[in-house]
Amino acid sequence: MYYLKIINLSVNENDLPYPSKTERNIFSMVNASIRKGEIFGILGPSGCGKTIFLKTIAGLIKPCEGQIFKDGVDITFLSPNKRKVAMVFQNIALYPHLKNIENIEFPYVLVHQTENIEREKLKEIAVMLHIDEEKILQKKPAFSSMGEKQRVAIGKALASNPDILLLDEPLSNIEEGLRNEIRHNLKKYLKAREITTLYVSHNQVEIGIFADNIAVMADGRFQQTGSYEELYNDPKTLFVSLYIGEIPSNYLDKNEVKFLTSSRISYFLTIRPEECSISKEEEDSILIAGKVTSIEKFIQHNKKLAMIEYNNKPFGILLPIDYDVNLGQEIEIYIPLKKAKFFDDKNAKIPERIYNLW
Repeated sequence: MYYLKIINLSVNENDLPYPSKTERNIFSMVNASIRKGEIFGILGPSGCGKTIFLKTIAGLIKPCEGQIFKDGVDITFLSPNKRKVAMVFQNIALYPHLKNIENIEFPYVLVHQTENIEREKLKEIAVMLHIDEEKILQKKPAFSSMGEKQRVAIGKALASNPDILLLDEPLSNIEEGLRNEIRHNLKKYLKAREITTLYVSHNQVEIGIFADNIAVMADGRFQQTGSYEELYNDPKTLFVSLYIGEIPSNYLDKNEVKFLTSSRISYFLTIRPEECSISKEEEDSILIAGKVTSIEKFIQHNKKLAMIEYNNKPFGILLPIDYDVNLGQEIEIYIPLKKAKFFDDKNAKIPERIYNLW
């Protein structure tokens, strides 16, 4: 049984605290099934509704349609303070008149349990988040760095013993090395206590490591849900194929594909730069050419990305780092059709994957 089940959830601009006259849907008919203790990631472009979705789960925004079930109970219109849901906002929400330690302890104040503050638990949380030094705990938010405030906000959320934790870009202001350590320890903490977590981030590497499953949100819906590997290797829509990946996929529109395949195929095409080749390695390949406009090195992978312009859009190939190629040099790129992914635009708004062309 799923612990958090979201059925046909829709939010209109008129459902927001500051409604618009356009009555545009922020998102519509969104569905998700999340198990107890699962970390569920949400990826998508800015403005697609990720934060509003979290606020709807928290009860801060009422949907115009759909239902939210927690452990089999309908909480769609339950007040926020009765949901046992904690949220860490991207725009950090701390009480400015309280010290950091008082902010962390505030969930106990809220339920009149100050005499029952779990000091050992709060110390564990503070150590995990690297905010256990007195000089950090005794400061007020105004005198804390953005990274410190972000960690205090996470600590405050964990101190409330939530059943569900909502994290909106929670580590974005924390320096790289410390962020990696906190991410690792936070995941371990959440898993040990089976805290069901929804995690929004723009960082694909981070969310790929942190989340069990990820929903890609765009055009007002979850376009695909799965592990990062599933999204990367088997995208179901054109958007997911182009959006997922540290190095973006290449793209040809259906008219370009029709021309390059002598009218054999007329679908949208995507292919990873690492799947292309500089020489013809497979018989059924198509060829494009152009001058190198940029070269980007990926030292950790011992590779470099050479970009050309084809029909006024970038197209890349991943090469060994010692491959001899220069800016302005004309190169040929072979696209093996069996490695490419194709998408049909019968649904014009969201072109979907076509399988079994061979």
